[in-house]
Amino acid sequence: MKSTLHAIAAFIALFGAQSAWAAATECSNWQSAHPEWIWCDDFESDSSLSQNYFDVNRNNGGFGVVTGNAYGGNGALRARWESGMVEAGNVKLSFGKTPVSPTRFTDRNFDDVYWRFFMKTSANWTGQPMKTTRATIFAGSNWSQAAIGHLWDGANLGLGLDPASGVSGSTVVTTQYNDFANLKWLGKLDGTTQVYSSAYRDKWVCVEVHMKLNTPGQSNGEFAFWLDDKLEAQGQTLNWRGSYTAYGINAIFLENYQNSGAPQQQDRYMDNFIVSTQRIGCSGATTPTPVKPNPPTDVSVN
Repeated sequence: MKSTLHAIAAFIALFGAQSAWAAATECSNWQSAHPEWIWCDDFESDSSLSQNYFDVNRNNGGFGVVTGNAYGGNGALRARWESGMVEAGNVKLSFGKTPVSPTRFTDRNFDDVYWRFFMKTSANWTGQPMKTTRATIFAGSNWSQAAIGHLWDGANLGLGLDPASGVSGSTVVTTQYNDFANLKWLGKLDGTTQVYSSAYRDKWVCVEVHMKLNTPGQSNGEFAFWLDDKLEAQGQTLNWRGSYTAYGINAIFLENYQNSGAPQQQDRYMDNFIVSTQRIGCSGATTPTPVKPNPPTDVSVN
């Protein structure tokens, strides 16, 4: 009987370990498993942030990879605000042809990009954190921008899209980063889910964003976002870039910036960050399926 129990326990432990491994390794071998993906990061290593991202704001130690609150694996990005704090840290990813920190796929322009990550707030969360993520077209080494796709504060405690263009005709008119005086805002698109309400505290939510540039000279660009695979907001007639084509979408930020300052000490977590040329989705379809071990054949129940 004792050997039977040991065998069953070993089988359960092995299957459980392999199931955990599956959740932890969405980014394992992703270049060959998902050729449509541009980037994948499970945030398992804090030291790799400076290698993977061209700009990392660690907020004096309040921002980085921590263990114990991961969506998959052991680690996740944590941003910690103290009371009154505005900036709680960020990472900036570079890809494609770019005049700012070229890193990967540097011979290619990307006109159609999806990015997805999982997000959750701490159990004591309150308020609207405002900035969450953005994609942009860096057009000059001075960080001038031809277009910006913001996903930030929406109505009340929700998220909203706020697209902007920095182009007139075929000319980039911005002269620096966040050159608001020269940006043209293309129309706010708010979601409906109140993701920062008390009902979502300490719960992982899947966030996916899509930015598709317009055909040069036309107004057929797209911008959309989903929460847990539910479409929240969408625009399909955007003129992101006029007839400008020198660079495509070449940077994505994960950010934590609360304009009015945090009301208290509280945390927001992000994990399983993917950038792709196709829809990514939130289901387990993108997670490697564990290979179930064969059950022991020498077990008998007495």
